[in-house]
Amino acid sequence: MSGARRTIEVLVDEVTLMEDRARVVRRATVDLPAGVHRLTIEDVAPVLLDKTLAARLDAGRVRGVRAVREALHRPASRDEALRALDASLEEARDAVRRLDRRVRRLEDALRHLAEAGEQTVRELSEDAAWSRADAASSGAHLDALAERERGLREARVGAHRELAERRRELSRLEARRRSAASPRAGVRAHLWVDLELEGGGPHHLEVEYVAPNACWRPAHRATLAGDRVRFETEGCVWQNTGEDWPDASLRLSTQRPSLGVEPPRLSTDRLRVKRRSEAVHVEQRQRAVETSGLGRDVTAAPELPGIDDGGETLELRATHRARVPSDGRPHRVPLFEFTADAQATLRCVPELTAAVLLESTQPNAGPHPILAGPVDLVRGGGFVGRTTVLFVAPGERFELGWGPDPALRVRREVDEREPETNLLRSWIAVEKRVTIALSNLGAEAKRLELVERVPVSELEKVKIDVDREHTTDGRAPDADGMLRWTVELAPFGRDAVDLRWTLRRHADVVGL
Repeated sequence: MSGARRTIEVLVDEVTLMEDRARVVRRATVDLPAGVHRLTIEDVAPVLLDKTLAARLDAGRVRGVRAVREALHRPASRDEALRALDASLEEARDAVRRLDRRVRRLEDALRHLAEAGEQTVRELSEDAAWSRADAASSGAHLDALAERERGLREARVGAHRELAERRRELSRLEARRRSAASPRAGVRAHLWVDLELEGGGPHHLEVEYVAPNACWRPAHRATLAGDRVRFETEGCVWQNTGEDWPDASLRLSTQRPSLGVEPPRLSTDRLRVKRRSEAVHVEQRQRAVETSGLGRDVTAAPELPGIDDGGETLELRATHRARVPSDGRPHRVPLFEFTADAQATLRCVPELTAAVLLESTQPNAGPHPILAGPVDLVRGGGFVGRTTVLFVAPGERFELGWGPDPALRVRREVDEREPETNLLRSWIAVEKRVTIALSNLGAEAKRLELVERVPVSELEKVKIDVDREHTTDGRAPDADGMLRWTVELAPFGRDAVDLRWTLRRHADVVGL
């Protein structure tokens, strides 16, 4: 071997994050003479997968690369810090247990005191019936019970407050303990790379491997200013691989390398003969109408446990290099942003919430699809809430909700008439009347869209009939059972919308 062993610094240059792992690429330029060399790369992820290790050289041959792990003996100062943290954690758990027992004792005391008060009132009634009641002593006894109850209730409120504070402290200590349990805390790893060089000089070395304990999820932020929306997409990155990424170029991918590696579990499917029931058993179910956008020719967004990429693998690159330490905490990196014209409308769905919400409709004017994830809403220079968005393709229109309008009030009342029982009739009818009252408390006229719904039947023996004659504006439901009205509210004005519909079912239908 013409060259001795050398320890070189090969920094993390590029990281491709997937749903549950990361592909790490380290690059460096090394100046070595011709011959065979063994290079050592310190402080790599102890949890890296050995079978994914690979090394490349621009001029020469890589004879081998392997990971070497060794136990890391922590100094006494770290052992003392961990012991102190464990002691604080156990003390906090004991305090939570003591306070929980105290709360239960106070609840039991209040219950027993209530029972004693009821017994006292019964005894006073019996004494009054027999003319043996002493008003002065009875009043003093009841006052004592009331004072005791007041003291117990105050003590219970204080105990609940202290218990909540102790639980928050316990959560903080547990988070600190999890951070201290990093993979680097007990194991140290380094790489050995054997090279065979035909000529001396600077050479470009690249080492690649895959490490678990790393993931990412999309996160968005929307800012409404007038009739324009600024939409920012970020990647929220977590990693606890045991190595830091001080200055890495991040690629966020929707690949699922672990998808389908486990065979499905088989279960016994037993077939039995069952007599056909003469009655038709039906049930009501709630179905969400979800699409990938607001266009006509769109498909339903699939339900995935991870990132919804619309069925096509995507790879997004962070706008600048980022530092991601191995601490298991979320770190956000910007991906892309765009500003688009928005159409703001007021919409009310009183069956879900008794409020009129401000919604904006805007296109995805960005270069990439919007991945499903949470959206932080910013309006008027401040945070106003959080919502979610489904997968939105480039150019597709989507909606965002910005909270209720404080000047509008909504009240929804449902009046249901009991079905008529007649042995000569084979159909049973239930009539329902829905009344929505709207009022404007502001000095500005408001225009809003009101949405109500009726059930949609899939059986011939169950029918839904909307009484258009007694329904406001003679509205009829669409294929999904939705009815929509446009309501104009004058300043300090009010209005009402009526909906009448009838559910008819055959006599042998049960479950409704």
